[in-house]
Amino acid sequence: MDARRKEKIRGEMKKAEGYLQAAELLQRHGLYTQSVTASYYSTFHASIAAFLTSGINHAAGEPFASFTATLERFSGKLDPFIETLKEHRKEWGLNAGLEYPEKEALLRLHLTREFFLEVKDFLRRVVK
Repeated sequence: MDARRKEKIRGEMKKAEGYLQAAELLQRHGLYTQSVTASYYSTFHASIAAFLTSGINHAAGEPFASFTATLERFSGKLDPFIETLKEHRKEWGLNAGLEYPEKEALLRLHLTREFFLEVKDFLRRVVK
């Protein structure tokens, strides 16, 4: 893997970590819907980082679908998280009109944290 792609992966993971930290902070301050939004962005950036390991540039029109198809070839451990994200991506994308109660936001934050750690582990194994 070339140095430029590795740098892009590191950049995406840094964004993912920043959004995860923001989601945790927002959750602690009772801003549950905003926490869910930050969780979504954390997941999105971690997903792009994992996708970049495939050597294929993600398509502007449908990066999430392309990512999920590619990622499933790399790690069976990530599949439950991918399925959860597939189920919730439309809802998360439209969350401006939704309000999330504390427990639901906390669940999304927990899933995001697990996903982030799984992708981080995946990248340790794949990026050489």
